[in-house]
Amino acid sequence: MTEERKTGREAQMSNIRAAVNVAETVRSTLGPAGMDKMLVDERGETIVTNDGITILRELETGHPGAQMMVQASQTQEEVCKDGTTSVVVLAGQMLALSEGLLMRGIHPQTIVRAYNKASKIALEDMPLPEQNIGVDMVAATALRGKASESSLGFAAQLVENAALTVDGNLERVRTLTQAGGSMKDSYIHSGLVLNKTFANPDFTGKENPRLLLLDGGLDGFNYEDVQMQISDPAQLEQIRNQEMQILSGVAHALSEMADIVIVRDGIHEAVAKYLDAQNIGVVSRVQQSDMDSIARITGVAVHHRITEIPEEYEARIEGSVKPIRIGDLDYVSVEAKESDTITMIVRGATRQTLDEYERAFDDALGVACLYLNDKRLYPGGGAVLSKLSMAVRKHATHERQASARERMCMEAFADALEIIPAAIASNAGMDPLDVVMELRSVTDNYGLFIDHAGEGQIVDMRPHNVWEPAALVEQIIKSATEVACSILRIDDIIARRAQ
Repeated sequence: MTEERKTGREAQMSNIRAAVNVAETVRSTLGPAGMDKMLVDERGETIVTNDGITILRELETGHPGAQMMVQASQTQEEVCKDGTTSVVVLAGQMLALSEGLLMRGIHPQTIVRAYNKASKIALEDMPLPEQNIGVDMVAATALRGKASESSLGFAAQLVENAALTVDGNLERVRTLTQAGGSMKDSYIHSGLVLNKTFANPDFTGKENPRLLLLDGGLDGFNYEDVQMQISDPAQLEQIRNQEMQILSGVAHALSEMADIVIVRDGIHEAVAKYLDAQNIGVVSRVQQSDMDSIARITGVAVHHRITEIPEEYEARIEGSVKPIRIGDLDYVSVEAKESDTITMIVRGATRQTLDEYERAFDDALGVACLYLNDKRLYPGGGAVLSKLSMAVRKHATHERQASARERMCMEAFADALEIIPAAIASNAGMDPLDVVMELRSVTDNYGLFIDHAGEGQIVDMRPHNVWEPAALVEQIIKSATEVACSILRIDDIIARRAQ
């Protein structure tokens, strides 16, 4: 083993430049007029998207500084489901400006202290949030610039209905995509839709059925790891017959206790055939997450082994388990009277379009549920960040307890906040400097609005119904500051590799 080591200024600059490169990669995707990226793997398969987290997830980031930026975007995705690109772009600008500060001889810890102080000032100077805005307006803002914008009103209404149905609990919303049709063929299905079919194709479903959930399978015996010595082929046939007798007994027992059997693994053909003859529905190879969801919405316990099931077992649900047809494919629907889960059925012409729709709905549902839980909104289009930039700059100018170097770093933080409206403007073909300077001269709630034709202007964002959840904006500032400061604190990189 050998060691390669970077220390001091070399380590700091290496991390900063790697992080800034990541930010530059996704910067052109920001805003309603953002550009798309084509991601190509080694097999030639492509993904075309402007979704920040998707791009960052697919990037080959071997540098530790770049990996820290990707991790920050993943944290933003987990917390808010949106704003991943903004976090990376903002953190990248903080680091880009810190490079100049370091070159002037300012110590990294001074920059870190000033950035943290400026972040605290920005979060404390947040404007009064708006409330009682329609959820569809918040969803429409998140959907702008996505593939779904051609049916923006319909898509936003669909997201609003879904978010209100589950009362802001995002975990209760499932998404299923089906090629064919258009966005306006999408709808909300009450209950859980499994991307599975019944093993018995003629099964029509049942109302209020007895349901059995098995966290395993009914595949029969596994002979792969069994060693047997036989002197007569008839002995092997005898073993097979014994297996079939046992499976027949299992199938008979299942038919006595359930109308629908759902198993996580496979099911033997003989068992499936017997249950089919008894008009008992069978669904096999169901994902663990789906098994857990079925158990939650129906209240039926999942059994790990068939031997654990009591003789007098009967779990009847108030609802139905039945096949449904979406487009030209069949699925399994599980509905319960007290179900708190819905499935959003998303339709689109091609698989690539559907993938982009799914990413767009994921973002929009996330911010819609975030708003329902937090109840606070800010105008979008960089309106809030522009005003916070001015507030931080004002504090830096009048802050007498801070050193001149700290004030210089706080002003750099203020400049960095303006990168979001500047990037939105640049991606729309506008002059970012003109936009930033004009935003400094207007009153609160004014931001950069990009219309459907891609034309931009500085307007009051409220009449245009461009809104962002307050928690989203606050988390962007927190996450960007945290990752920028974490990178600035590093002064030693030790890379170990095999010869």
